[in-house]
Amino acid sequence: MPTLAIARHTAPQVQPADLPRLPPAVIPRIALSQRLLASEARLRLLCAPAGSGKSVLLGQCARLMPPGTRRIWLDLGGRRLSPAQLLARLAAALQCAAPHGGVEDALLALLHEQGGRLWIFLDDYPRQSDTELDACFDRLFAAAPAQVTWWVASRRAPAWNLPRLLLQGDLLELQGEDLALDAEGLDALLAALQLELAGDCREDLLLHSEGWLAAIRLLLLDADEAAVRQRLQAGCALLRDYVEREVLDTLDAEQRDDFCALALLPRFSAELCGHLLEGRGDELLDELRRRQLFVRSLDSSGTWFRLWRPLAGVLRRLPGGPAQAPVHVRACQWFARHGDIREAVEHALHAGQVEVAVNYLQRFSQEQLLQGQSVAQFLQWREELPAWLFASSPRLIVLQAWALIICARFDEASASMQALAHFLPQPDARRQRKLLAHWQALAGVLARQCGRRDARQHCLEALQALDESAWSQRILCYQALAQQSLAENALDQAHLHLDQGLRLARLHGSLIYEALLNTDHGLLLEMQGEAGRAAELVEQSLQLLRGQLSHSPVVGRLLLLRAGLLARQGLDEPAQCAYRQGLQEAEGCEDAYTISGYLGLMELAEGRSEFDEAYQWLQKAERAMQWSHVPEVRYRGVLQLGAGRLLLRQGQAARAREVLAQTLQQLQQRQQLAPSGFYDLLPRLRRYLAISDLLLGHCAAAEHALRLLLDECDSAGHRSLACECRVSLAESLLVQGREEEGEALLMAALEEARRLRLLRPLQELQQRQGAWLEPLLPGEAGHSLHRRLLEPVQAADRPASAGSALLSSRELAVLELIAQGCSNQEIADRLFISLHTVKTHARRINVKLGVQRRTQAVAMAKAWGLMGD
Repeated sequence: MPTLAIARHTAPQVQPADLPRLPPAVIPRIALSQRLLASEARLRLLCAPAGSGKSVLLGQCARLMPPGTRRIWLDLGGRRLSPAQLLARLAAALQCAAPHGGVEDALLALLHEQGGRLWIFLDDYPRQSDTELDACFDRLFAAAPAQVTWWVASRRAPAWNLPRLLLQGDLLELQGEDLALDAEGLDALLAALQLELAGDCREDLLLHSEGWLAAIRLLLLDADEAAVRQRLQAGCALLRDYVEREVLDTLDAEQRDDFCALALLPRFSAELCGHLLEGRGDELLDELRRRQLFVRSLDSSGTWFRLWRPLAGVLRRLPGGPAQAPVHVRACQWFARHGDIREAVEHALHAGQVEVAVNYLQRFSQEQLLQGQSVAQFLQWREELPAWLFASSPRLIVLQAWALIICARFDEASASMQALAHFLPQPDARRQRKLLAHWQALAGVLARQCGRRDARQHCLEALQALDESAWSQRILCYQALAQQSLAENALDQAHLHLDQGLRLARLHGSLIYEALLNTDHGLLLEMQGEAGRAAELVEQSLQLLRGQLSHSPVVGRLLLLRAGLLARQGLDEPAQCAYRQGLQEAEGCEDAYTISGYLGLMELAEGRSEFDEAYQWLQKAERAMQWSHVPEVRYRGVLQLGAGRLLLRQGQAARAREVLAQTLQQLQQRQQLAPSGFYDLLPRLRRYLAISDLLLGHCAAAEHALRLLLDECDSAGHRSLACECRVSLAESLLVQGREEEGEALLMAALEEARRLRLLRPLQELQQRQGAWLEPLLPGEAGHSLHRRLLEPVQAADRPASAGSALLSSRELAVLELIAQGCSNQEIADRLFISLHTVKTHARRINVKLGVQRRTQAVAMAKAWGLMGD
């Protein structure tokens, strides 16, 4: 395989005479070399496109050959090779005469004559299919002596019986993705080239090149940072020439045109290729996969593919390629016929057919807005296309209003809804009722998101008027009613509305709406003190969606809810990772729930007393809301609560009280309910206001406020906040010198906190009143508060024989297989243990985690950070 060299000043290298020289500025591929050298496989196959660094990697491994091993290196140059020619070249390299007889028998005899270990390197295996040669090697691999190890670099997948070799443990295969350069490798290459690039430029280089070594080296050739940026934006002539020579020259004219057509598509399948390329789709994909021509799989089933980005970028800029508009028109027709309206619209716009795009836009459903990044894409189209197009039909007006509500752009949603008046009255009574019902549903959900109390009336009236075909709007009305009840602390009523919505979602087989409702159901369970069930529900919902879609605002919300459940238990490190993961997903979908991620990270920083970082997260939250045009009603009160908490932690009780009291007063004067995701905002403001009074010496007022709030929480079934109020009330009693009464209440609160796995209020109490809390907690003083709080409930839930460790390595192995959906018998077979032993492990896992079912055990283990996703 040709290698690329970049002329730079480097130290001279000692080049073995029997091996090809390494290029200047070569970087060691240590991880790949170690993986290859450590393998016991008799065939080590590097099957990757041109320019992936196969030859260099083989050369590096050859230089690390263990003592007592012979090696021969054959550069086949990608040219045709007969078995007889292979025999002649091997005999010459081994410096012995070729045995007599048939070619294959002579090859085997030649290899059996060699004593000791022998490494045979075959670089650039013939690029054209050769049935005779492939069959010859297949027999050699099966019958050659065990001391012979084959190292092969190839641009195509040879027709060898690779599955058999893999099952026998005789094959280690590295493909293009394995050889792709990562960030660490790029840094090493830049250092070797004595070239510095800014962080964003390095990221863009890796993104556009996808780690393809040839592309990276050519983009960096004799360049500084400005030149690299310019090449990434406008294209690179050297890379274009390389693609022409190493890729396109091997294709016939028809394949070349087909290849250029595929470069226009973000993704393609065999069926789509067949539609675009007059039935040649399967043949073309088979050829691409066989020849390793820069194609990437997008799913585990091998249905969808795309070209490598650097190659697609070059192909789109080549002169003389197929006209783009017809390709996009045919793709648009295919996606529309298969119900993928978003892709159909995109291709119609690429083809310049705006009217066709608008026609397809009207086929969008509310459910599709929650899939992938469709809502962000829909609003982007709204910005790019003429405004009159989106006001041309009631359907488009309703869709954009729903999209704007999802992204919390409430003012724009309200203005959009007003355009429905232009379509009244409708031609008949039925359509008149239908349009008014859609407006009523929008008005109800919008009112709920704005914290208005009239949301309930709008939603109830909409549910009376909406017909069965509007089932998605009915689900959203039930969700709005549930959210209204959560904000009013009517938890039982919220549960009823969520159940009504869930039944409807399941009736219509909508996993996305079921998961959407489960985000609020999880928050309800957390408020009711059932964090374990909430964690299980989150994991089940994520598992349901994992096989359906890769991105969604709903996925982001579930991930953020998972993070919150981890944080409440004091599992800061897994919570930090979960918040960042959820934040990334929500940001990608332009979902206003990003505020939950920012505030969660703020609270974690606050818990570590890293106040500068905490304020930075608070500022990022505000900036993100403002950039996304989210009205203050959605976030201002929540940010003020966060600011008040930070001030309290820093000992600025007077300033904290001012902020908290002003926020509470404004919400109460406006009769404004809490925003989605923060349903207990008002009672939490009241609790922290009481703590401020307590720290300022207003003990009687603090005690009265806390007792009143505690009664309300107990009455509503808000067990989590009730527990927090008991902790604060006990603190109030202790501050007033009523130690016996305060300690008794604090002990009761500690027991409840253990059952609820609620750590945060105790962390705050420890920071303020550590001297009182310390003697009441079991264990040694040096142990973490998390361990000393939660260990007693773990010990109470498991027998003494379970030992002090949470889960043994064998139990974790069993739990990992349970999470994969394996039956007890399958687990026994995989781990080579008896069925009885599997059942015993499963029973002990449930006892240790305090759960009753397998699904609960998996959810709890993930929530505690004992196992990954």
